[in-house]
Amino acid sequence: MTSEPTHEKPINAEPTKEFFVDMITRDIPLEQAILDLVDNSVDGARRFPKEGDRPLDGYIVDITIDGEHFRMSDNCGGFGRDVARDYAFRFGRPAGHTMLAHSIGQFGIGMKRALFKFGDHFIVSSATPQDKWSVDIDLPTWKTEVGWTFPWAEFPERSNISNESPGTVIEVDHLRREVSARFGTSLFINALENLIKGKHRQFIAQGLAISINGRYLTATSLSLLFSGLLKPGIDVRRFEGEGVASVDAKIMAGVGDSVPSLAGWYVVCNGRVILQADRSKETGWGILEEESAELLIPKFHNQYARFRGVVYFDSTDAARVPWNTTKTDVDRESVVWQQTFVRMVEMMRPVVDFLNKLDRDITERTKEGSSLYQYVASAPRVPAEQLKDQQTFRAPEIEEVPMPGPRWVTIQYARPLPDIEFLQDNLHVGSAKAVGEKTFDLALKKQRGE
Repeated sequence: MTSEPTHEKPINAEPTKEFFVDMITRDIPLEQAILDLVDNSVDGARRFPKEGDRPLDGYIVDITIDGEHFRMSDNCGGFGRDVARDYAFRFGRPAGHTMLAHSIGQFGIGMKRALFKFGDHFIVSSATPQDKWSVDIDLPTWKTEVGWTFPWAEFPERSNISNESPGTVIEVDHLRREVSARFGTSLFINALENLIKGKHRQFIAQGLAISINGRYLTATSLSLLFSGLLKPGIDVRRFEGEGVASVDAKIMAGVGDSVPSLAGWYVVCNGRVILQADRSKETGWGILEEESAELLIPKFHNQYARFRGVVYFDSTDAARVPWNTTKTDVDRESVVWQQTFVRMVEMMRPVVDFLNKLDRDITERTKEGSSLYQYVASAPRVPAEQLKDQQTFRAPEIEEVPMPGPRWVTIQYARPLPDIEFLQDNLHVGSAKAVGEKTFDLALKKQRGE
């Protein structure tokens, strides 16, 4: 066996730029790539919060999209030349880099991934009160050059940012063909609006203004019903480990408005919504107890349209909260998530039981005659962020909310269709239900001698 010759060059394992660009852009949807850019703006604004209940008041993110261009500008403080040189354009976070506490831009790849995915030419400019800089990159040319650096470019004075108005501007043109086709449709713009409204609802509620093609977005509401006899369950936990930042978790399970599209679990990491209205096994729906094969929680259907579950994770170290690298799902391997999931399932059960009871009461007595329904329908709504105190889920019993008048009961029976149609014609009513109600009223009057 001969030894390795020492005079030869070492084996080259460096990735090609073409391969690298293709790999990091392949699996992220366009909407998520734009969300990554908005995440960076949010982190910038959160460095300098305002006083009061709306700490992001005055910060603005403007996005302009069409079939030929992408442009995004913000007034969120910008970042300096040293950050651009040593961190912002690196592929991943260098060791020793100090992250913003409670940040949502965790993995150090979002901006580059978005720029590479959108098109073949991009300009990024940023200004702080002390500094300003710009890069101007033609991607096909850069791919053929040796090295992984980006050259500095002259700061464009046409930009709406300066030392006096710090912020960042990102511009992309020569869009990829598939990107251009989607950016030019109203369907994509509408989907992007809904996604940002849902994912950044907390930051919009805190005053951050986000516009897409000149239209400003409003925050989606996430509320639970809260009254004397109806209160969501709330549990607060802290996950700690040696040498790592702690993670605080707040878990809520309760009742909201009957809207199927809003029902399910919401998972929020450092203020950024990761899952919204989730109704999959991942958040407990339709899971079995493995040893007994018994159903712990049923699969979702519209009977549970009032279910609302929210989990808030928060940590000074964004790497500790249980999200994946694209912030589109939870990290199921995370111990923090696994332990939280067990508690989520436990807290779901009494809410599901109450909604089953509510459904039976409505079926038996109709909405008009159900005291439970009338109580729930009139219960006050409270934004989820305002609910803080640990408590057990509370729901009313039928005996606790008596109806002011006589209780109602639904009567169901079947009769031959020709007979029903005959009575419809003769009683001048338009449905089988109306036939039943009319004949009941006539029989009651006869028996009472009225």
